[in-house]
Amino acid sequence: MKIIKSTSLLALAILVLASCSSKPKSDEAKVSEAEEVQEVTGTEVAVSNTEADMEWVGTKPTGRHYGNIGLTEGSIKIDNGSITGGKLVFDLQEIQVKDLADDEESHAKLVGHLQSADFFDAANHPKATFEIVSVKNLSTAENMADKYNAYSNKMEQPAEGERIMEIEDYKLAGATHEVTGNLTMRGKTLAITVPAVVNITSDSVKAYTNFSIDRTKWGLMYGDESKAVDKAKDKFIYNTVGIGLKLNADLPKDAM
Repeated sequence: MKIIKSTSLLALAILVLASCSSKPKSDEAKVSEAEEVQEVTGTEVAVSNTEADMEWVGTKPTGRHYGNIGLTEGSIKIDNGSITGGKLVFDLQEIQVKDLADDEESHAKLVGHLQSADFFDAANHPKATFEIVSVKNLSTAENMADKYNAYSNKMEQPAEGERIMEIEDYKLAGATHEVTGNLTMRGKTLAITVPAVVNITSDSVKAYTNFSIDRTKWGLMYGDESKAVDKAKDKFIYNTVGIGLKLNADLPKDAM
C-alpha cells in the first residue's frame, strides 16, 4: 500500500471512489454516535502538512482508484509518553488521485466529481476533520517499537509509477493501540474506533492505522451498492472505503 508523505496520527477519515476489483479487506471501523471530547492534559504539538495526510482507496467490481487528501492544519497532545488528544483537518480542495497522476484530464474530471455534491460537496463542506476522543493502550511499551518497525517495513511505498495497490494491505496486524475519535465529513459527525500501531519515544511519535468505513453513513451516496438496480451490470461503487494514515513527527524537548 502506498501512503503519501509522513502522515499525522490517527486522523481518520475519508474518501471513496471509483474503481476496483474487490472490496478492501481491512479492519472495519466501529461507528457510533459522536462522543464528547474532554479537556485533556499534555503538551500540544503542531503537525504540519508535510507530516500528515490521508490515503484512500475506493473500489467497484471493475477496478479501483486510490490517492490522498492533504492536511491543512493539525495538532496532537502528548502527556507522559502517551497521546491524550488531537485534531486533524483535511482540505477537500487538495484531493489527489495517484493512479491518474499521468492523465491530467481524467484526474481533473475525477477530482471534480469527488468534490461535487455527489460525494463530499466541498463547496459547502470544504474540510474533513478527525478529533481524538481516547487512545487505549493494547500493548507493552517494549513491544511497540518492534511492532511499528515491522509494520512500517510492510507498508513501504511501491516504486514511483507503480499502478496497483494491494488492497489486502489495509488489514492491520499487530495493533498496539485502539483509537476513538470523531470523524466529520459533509457536515456529519460520527465516532469511529480503529486499531493502530503507535510508537512514542522521547523525540518522536510514529503511528500507522488502516481501516475501512461505510461512506454512506456520512451521506456519500453516489453509486450506493445497496440501491443498485442491476448489480450484474456493475452499475455501482462499493460502499466500503479503505483509509490509511501514517504519522512520523518530531517532538519538542518538553513534550514528554
